[in-house]
Amino acid sequence: MEISQRDVLLGTITWWGFHALLMWMGAWHFFSRDLTDGALFASDLFAGALIGATVLSLLRLSVGCHLLRFISLIGILLVLVHLWQGKAQWGSLTDVAIWAYTFYSFGPSSWRHSLYSPLGVFGKLKT
Repeated sequence: MEISQRDVLLGTITWWGFHALLMWMGAWHFFSRDLTDGALFASDLFAGALIGATVLSLLRLSVGCHLLRFISLIGILLVLVHLWQGKAQWGSLTDVAIWAYTFYSFGPSSWRHSLYSPLGVFGKLKT
């Protein structure tokens, strides 16, 4: 099966774009937080772990994919806890969508075999 340049471009944009979104989510936590109090919160650890796992995933290390799946499960559980407490907002739906996509995207049956990812596209390219 021959892969077109369009598929390679879409795979590359999807790969880098989604990783950029995850990095921005982690970085935005620190940009929007008041760091003058000097306290360390669980959300800081979550955001730092998200940034670290995304970097490991960009390096194509499997531990990064596993960490991103674990972080996405924690993200979904946090939204469910907020829903249980009656504190859910409309933005929570976006969070669940992002975390569910993250969980699926870094699973054993998606990025590795998907056409629209560099791993899928480059694995199917004929040289």
